[in-house]
Amino acid sequence: MINIALLLLLTPLIGTLILLYLQNSSKKLTIIISNLSILFSFLLSVYLLILYISSNASTLSKDVLVFADVKIYSLAFGLYIDSLSLVMCTVVTSVSFLVHYYSISYMKDEKSFNRFFIYTNFFTFSMLLIVLSNNFFQLFIGWELVGLSSYLLIGFWTKKDSAIKANYKAFLVNRVGDIGLILGLCLIFISYNTTNYNEVFQLKDIINNTNINIFGYTFNTLSLICLLLFIGAMAKSAQVPLHFWLPDSMEGPTPISALIHAATMVTAGIYMVARLSPLYVLAEDVSLFILYVGSITAFFLGIVALVQNDIKRIIAYSTISQLGYMTAALGASLYSLAIFHLITHAFFKALLFLCAGSIIIKCHHEQDIRKIGGLRRFMPITYMAFLYASLSLIGFPLTSGFYSKETIIDAVGYYGHTIPYIMLLLSIFTTTLYTAKIFSKVFFGESTLHLDSELKNKENDTEMLIPLVVLTIPSVFLGIFIYDSLMLGTLFGTSLAAQELVVSFYNNYVINSLNFFLHSFLTINFLILLSAIIFGYFYYYKKSFVIKTPSFIKNILTEEYGFNTFSSKYIPELQNFITKYLWRRVDISAIDNGFVNNTSYLLNKISHKVRKVHTGFIYHYSLTIISALILLLLIIGYKN
Repeated sequence: MINIALLLLLTPLIGTLILLYLQNSSKKLTIIISNLSILFSFLLSVYLLILYISSNASTLSKDVLVFADVKIYSLAFGLYIDSLSLVMCTVVTSVSFLVHYYSISYMKDEKSFNRFFIYTNFFTFSMLLIVLSNNFFQLFIGWELVGLSSYLLIGFWTKKDSAIKANYKAFLVNRVGDIGLILGLCLIFISYNTTNYNEVFQLKDIINNTNINIFGYTFNTLSLICLLLFIGAMAKSAQVPLHFWLPDSMEGPTPISALIHAATMVTAGIYMVARLSPLYVLAEDVSLFILYVGSITAFFLGIVALVQNDIKRIIAYSTISQLGYMTAALGASLYSLAIFHLITHAFFKALLFLCAGSIIIKCHHEQDIRKIGGLRRFMPITYMAFLYASLSLIGFPLTSGFYSKETIIDAVGYYGHTIPYIMLLLSIFTTTLYTAKIFSKVFFGESTLHLDSELKNKENDTEMLIPLVVLTIPSVFLGIFIYDSLMLGTLFGTSLAAQELVVSFYNNYVINSLNFFLHSFLTINFLILLSAIIFGYFYYYKKSFVIKTPSFIKNILTEEYGFNTFSSKYIPELQNFITKYLWRRVDISAIDNGFVNNTSYLLNKISHKVRKVHTGFIYHYSLTIISALILLLLIIGYKN
């Protein structure tokens, strides 16, 4: 298994290196290499997952390559194979392959076609490195490579000012989160004297009973570790208050938006917390904090989506909101439910973004939904795909999103987390409203665009349609297919902690997937969903009434509760101040003038004095040698 997993991991990297070597090659060769490398990795993921489940194999952690092995520390490259890592590999590679295939047509007129696929292949490798790591050091390497890849992809259009600002914002915010991650990793090493997952998990109970004193304040060591690591996850998975980079990441090509939002970057934080669930389940105070962060993000960022008019930004805010559901599940120690929603969300969110990309191409790169309309007649396949993805997003009964999303809401309420439960319930209404807004305006509204007759009467290229059809299947049916096995704990087994909470909820509340489906029509969840659909129908489609939002509320939402102003004004000002200070005080004053120039000045003075010793007269040198020998003999004699 280890060798196959290693090949699975390295195949996208090999594809990247080949593409780098052949970066001036034809588009056809680039397509073949990039797509085949990801496809091969996907097939290996599926094979390993089937092999692992069918053989009832246990968790396998092995160091493949040891870089350093000293008394206090072992630095190694290793792989961690269990059902969680293999499921994640399957999700990442499947979505990545479909995005790659979709991009063949979407990026066909792009001058930097080859560069695009180099970045995406490397992006996929970086995410797989995170998923398959068996130690924290390797996790950090993958973490930073994902950040680097996203930086390159968000700013792919290098001559576009908004793209440059967006990738800078993403890079900066994630570096803030990385400070917490680095501090957490350092504290792990100090506390455990190792960075290996299994070794840390074995020592968790000991560390949980120890405290650390910082500036006169005492903290539980394990809780502090979990909190610091979660700060890194907050930035990567776009949780309040480190979320504001994600909507701006829409400046990259639409396939990249699908890749970042669905299966790679933003899910890295969710995966990390789930992977470290044996630690987080003991840190109850941190888990409670995570629960509230997730529920606040799910509700309040969903509201912001209501005032957006850019189709990609609306979907981006929906991503932040759905990540809030996953985070809330993590905080409630429902780790398998968080991963469940991560899986279903990966497929229907990728489908939404790819549909959005098809719409944008059809409408001459127009993204304002107020200008787009009536596309159901011209794009029937995209229309149906978007419909099914939307139903899954709002959690309509029987769809994949319903089983994952509604289970999280009900489980949070079942275990008595009242305030988070209410916020998650209310987010059902907001999610349904902004989904209805997109759907009604894009497919039923009146268009102000003048589409070419040639484009008007046909769908987009086959390469763009096939991924939509394929993604529709898991968006609708995957949830019910894996629901019972996941809820009973057989899918993830011992990969995740606190499985008994999910199993207890399933046995006492759910009973089975059919019962959960039938029971859902009698719940407050469905009542809120139905009322939102009816409201959206009359407000957005029929336009039966008009609600005038007070300007100050609209401004608050447009400014995203002040985060837009903070990120666009104060962060650049702070960055400029810090940069100028470091340049003037550190670079010029300390390094250039203080160290470099003064060192050269001192050496010049010393050499000026020393060179006077070299007179060129042999008797001076003879006298110096004889004097040194006499001095040496005197010292030896004195010691004896």
